[in-house]
Amino acid sequence: MKLLQIYSIYSEYKERKYTIFVNMRLNFSNANQRSFRIVGFALVLCFAGFTLWNTNKLIQRIQEDERQEMELWGLAQQELASNTDLNQQISPLTFKVMTEENTIPMIVVDGESKLLFSNNISERKLAKDSVGYVTELIKEFSAAHTAVEISYKDSLYQKMYYGDSVLIQQLRYYPIAFFVILALLGGLLVAYYKSTQQVVANKLWTGMAKETAHQLGTPISSLLGWLTILEQHEVEEKLLLQIKSDIKRLETISARFSKIGSLPNKNLTKLSTVVQELVAYMQIRIPKSIKLHVNERGDENMIEINAELVAWVLENLIKNSIDAIRGEGSITIDLNWDNNATIVIRDSGNGIPKKLQKAIFNPGVTTKKRGWGLGLSLAKRIVEEYHGGKLSLLESSEKGTAFEVLFPITEKQH
Repeated sequence: MKLLQIYSIYSEYKERKYTIFVNMRLNFSNANQRSFRIVGFALVLCFAGFTLWNTNKLIQRIQEDERQEMELWGLAQQELASNTDLNQQISPLTFKVMTEENTIPMIVVDGESKLLFSNNISERKLAKDSVGYVTELIKEFSAAHTAVEISYKDSLYQKMYYGDSVLIQQLRYYPIAFFVILALLGGLLVAYYKSTQQVVANKLWTGMAKETAHQLGTPISSLLGWLTILEQHEVEEKLLLQIKSDIKRLETISARFSKIGSLPNKNLTKLSTVVQELVAYMQIRIPKSIKLHVNERGDENMIEINAELVAWVLENLIKNSIDAIRGEGSITIDLNWDNNATIVIRDSGNGIPKKLQKAIFNPGVTTKKRGWGLGLSLAKRIVEEYHGGKLSLLESSEKGTAFEVLFPITEKQH
């Protein structure tokens, strides 16, 4: 008996050690994810702010250069207007300013706002509705820039209105294009980061599961030896059957853990059989104050599943319900086969706190004082990744909790 007690203490120590290790790894991973998101968001905001500020400064400099260019053009036009002597040669600077090409849209009008000259303006629009279009251009250009006045003999001779060049127009769209590209790159980085985290998590899950299966192998072998010794003594057959049943259960659990990380074999199975066998096993092992009920509705259809892993999912959900019930309570399992094979497990326990309901399937999240917080996450993975189904929390309050498990129907029976 002392040997059994020592082994029990050692097993509990091993379990606690693994619990601490896994929780540390998962908490570290979650903390890293939060830090990564916060730092990344702050860097994006800083970079976005700097880009907008720098682009705005660049636009202001170009606008100032274009303003000076337009004023020079106005002075050149004024010099031409004051040159009454046709034989007098135009200065090289004036000639260069007047003939130099640019992309600045501009119009020159007289005192009655009649168009005298235009540059970089759609000729089709001018020809179609010259007066109306010129009026629109005057309003548009006046809102953007102050008109350049061209004087002749101390009186207003002409007015030049101009808008933003092609370069400035392109620069205004530059931040939008830049942020679109940045968002795409950010999305790719996030996707890569999540996939990397998933690979790390998968390795942790697989390693932990394999190690758990290995650790279970030793006590199972030991228990089989003790069972052989008990069979040689006068021990009640009913007790021996229960011990054999528990050992078989341990072997099943070990087999489940050993399958983590590899694709399970699936066969056409009656889901009701899996549920009934599990309920029969657990019925005599749960407190007598908790009632376990199974309801079946509709004609059953075969589904393609791995019975051991599905039983593991259901057992995990039932055990969570048992832990949530303090004192008397009930657990109801409803099965139906409408569009999918559906299992709803409902209990009358205390419920899950609202702050944890959205994260209940995340690794490391648990409502128990002792636990790895991996059960529901593993269950979701088995249902959704291995079987193409869906595991979700239907509702949870102080009156109880309900989980729904969906499996696609493979073959319908008529």
